[in-house]
Amino acid sequence: MSRLFAAALIAVGLSASATPAAAEYVCGLNPYGDNFLSLRSGPGTGYPEITRLGPGAGLAVVRGSGGWLYVRTRYGAGWVAARYVC
Repeated sequence: MSRLFAAALIAVGLSASATPAAAEYVCGLNPYGDNFLSLRSGPGTGYPEITRLGPGAGLAVVRGSGGWLYVRTRYGAGWVAARYVC
């Protein structure tokens, strides 16, 4: 963790141990295809789509299950396919 990030956590009253999520972003999408990543209510394509995330959308990874990650975004929390997260 960088000193700047640690200082920012202290400034808002959080400790480093209170932030288990890792900051990542959406990547590897096909710009000639759909070019979005579905944020879903569960870890699989059979779960309803909450919203669509575009290339470069920021994510905070909370945990994983198989090839799926539970993430938090500015649009809400849900599951995304892990292969599209960098």
